[in-house]
Amino acid sequence: MHRKFFSHGAPIAALVVCSLAGGVYMGASAQQAGSEPTPPADTAELRALYEQWRDEFKTWGRWGTGDNKGASNLITEDKVRGAAGLVQNGIVVSLAPNVPQVAAADVNENGLFQRTTLRITDGGTADNYQVSYHGLTVAHMDTWCHFFENGLMYNGIPVEGNLNEEEGCKQGSIMNWRDGVATRAVLYDIAQLKGVEWLDPNEPVTRADLEAWEEISGVRAGPGDVVLLYIGRWKRRAEVGPWRGQVAGYYADTIPWIHERMPAFIGHDFNIDWNPRPGWEGMRNPVHIAVLNWMGINIVECLDLEQAVETARRLDRYEFMITFAPLPVEGGTGSPLNPLAIF
Repeated sequence: MHRKFFSHGAPIAALVVCSLAGGVYMGASAQQAGSEPTPPADTAELRALYEQWRDEFKTWGRWGTGDNKGASNLITEDKVRGAAGLVQNGIVVSLAPNVPQVAAADVNENGLFQRTTLRITDGGTADNYQVSYHGLTVAHMDTWCHFFENGLMYNGIPVEGNLNEEEGCKQGSIMNWRDGVATRAVLYDIAQLKGVEWLDPNEPVTRADLEAWEEISGVRAGPGDVVLLYIGRWKRRAEVGPWRGQVAGYYADTIPWIHERMPAFIGHDFNIDWNPRPGWEGMRNPVHIAVLNWMGINIVECLDLEQAVETARRLDRYEFMITFAPLPVEGGTGSPLNPLAIF
């Protein structure tokens, strides 16, 4: 293990400079918070590579032509037993924020979690829940039906005949994960890497960032893991208020890294894609497409990682067991979640 910088979780007091193909991109420490980003120097090269990766990184057929679980197949019985072995302290931490019940910049009216208390009697009461969970605030997971390209979902399943408004998603629905997920999680504390409380919302998280964190933390993601990317979204939201439109998400140069590591899920405390992606106009969510459509790697988004980060820094441990299960909704294109980190 490489322990170079931690003192009870104190952040690194250094600026990280990430070398990219064709130039150098300075991290958010060199920008004014909220400043307008400019295209990194390697943008044209990456866009050309992205077109090659569409075929090169597809895992269609790897687990069978009828497979609907993708890289979740890598969560084997041995993988689950190994994750259980990471439980040392017995500390259980939720990775979900409170569901939004008030509209805000990052909460559309249709994204509110509607809780309605029903008639209260002498003996008790009940309530109804209603939520449109895909969005920027509710912790949730996606399925293959959520993002498709050229009329095809993951593993080459045609959208036509498989997805309709009455029945929802037939193949590739949330039901493929109804038995839940229990595996190893690896936390990438990029805010600590950069020596900041939170990343500038306009800053992309690059492959160089991920590998720099691995070098100094001594942990790295592998097959069947859940990658948890921490940018300090909820800490910033509490301090300066909600916002939308800018996300310090995964940069496109992380796509080969994701393919090499082949985690079952990639996670984030916001939306996974860097946004607004100057130089990528006309390309919708390239990382979403790459993982959900090409690779069969699923997504868990809008996680509240604050308590997990605090615990990991205090324990100086950035790998732990994670478990979550979706609501078994037939035809569902995803599900709200309350994932648990177990240290």
